Amino acid sequence: MTDEVAKLCHEKIDVVLRDLDALLRKKFGDDLVVDSFTTSSLVPPGENYGSSMFKVEAIIRRGGPGSEQEKLSLVAKMVPPTEFQKKMFDSPFTFRKEISMFKVIGPAYQALERESGIPESEVFDILPNFYGARLSLNETEDTFDHDAVILMENLKMKNYACLDRMVGVDLAHSKFLVEALARFHALGVAMKLKKPDLFKVLKERAKSVECDEEMPDEDETESVLAILKKTSLLVPHLDRIEKALRTFDTEAWTKEPDEPWGTIAHTDLWVNNVMFRDDADGNPEDVKFVDFQNYLYLNPMMDLVFFIVSSCEKNVQDIHMGELVDFYYEKFVSHLVRLECDVALFSRESFDEQFEAAAKVEYPHCMFMTRVVNADTRKDLNMSSPEQLFSNEITDECGKRMTEITIQFVGKNWL
Repeated sequence: MTDEVAKLCHEKIDVVLRDLDALLRKKFGDDLVVDSFTTSSLVPPGENYGSSMFKVEAIIRRGGPGSEQEKLSLVAKMVPPTEFQKKMFDSPFTFRKEISMFKVIGPAYQALERESGIPESEVFDILPNFYGARLSLNETEDTFDHDAVILMENLKMKNYACLDRMVGVDLAHSKFLVEALARFHALGVAMKLKKPDLFKVLKERAKSVECDEEMPDEDETESVLAILKKTSLLVPHLDRIEKALRTFDTEAWTKEPDEPWGTIAHTDLWVNNVMFRDDADGNPEDVKFVDFQNYLYLNPMMDLVFFIVSSCEKNVQDIHMGELVDFYYEKFVSHLVRLECDVALFSRESFDEQFEAAAKVEYPHCMFMTRVVNADTRKDLNMSSPEQLFSNEITDECGKRMTEITIQFVGKNWL
């Protein structure tokens, strides 16, 4: 870690939610009164890194001071707690992107489904309900400060929850998620094919942050290689592995994807960014995607590879990966049919080529995420401290997972 990074890591931001009433009046009207509200941390340290997430309990009156009180349970997404995280995630840029997902892209997708004859009760509803946003207290578009906030419903109050990242996602929940992911991607493709002018506007909102083109930290790479060298199966492939670890292909995240496959992808779809609601028997009945800071216009199979490798239970990866990939393709095509698109453009052979291309890009991404996925907050590993991500110390569990991922990528010739 450089001295500059260390300094920024220790520059703390006092993140406080202010003027909730002014923000909520945009949704409920000028008669809205906030009698009181409280905030508390929504998730434990280590469960979120790119922002500050607050649980908000508000007592409001929609019809002015004399009207009946009601309770509103919200989530406030605000700037992260250090200047380093704010800079790393380019918060001014990524907040604008996420607001656009709620205000522009999500509604456009739903409008397309309605126009395609999909009944209102079946219209795709993958986002939490949106209650408003601002970039600063003075509300000007060119200003961003620590009062920036995105307000959403608290999905936990509707029995949505993330699965345990230390365990991973089981097959039933994985299939449920994969179908929703295929539909999300298909909607972007359908918008591009059926409403190209509008899609150009949506695509503009899916630009990448400026990527850091510096090579990965040499000491960190050496620490990873030292662990992988302990596995005899990987020794013959160490040159390829090292090259893959030392090469961050920024172009893969910024170049135009191969058409007609290009669509808007989440790019950070791992277990903590997916919330399921289960029925009484524990079977998934609905799912929501959260944290749309980094969506991009690219090869959508990058989402699929990253989710399976970073988030599925090991036996799901080892035994059912092919089944999940087949299921994704089936649902992707079926959703395009439902949206009255020409599916002859999307052959299985072409799909397989795109999937392999995505896998070859995702190896460093998956390896980096093992530090986050395997961070054990129950052992006081405070991943809200940025230094943890840049430490060369790799826990035994993290090293084991890195080895498993590498064996998988080598075995499938994805390096």
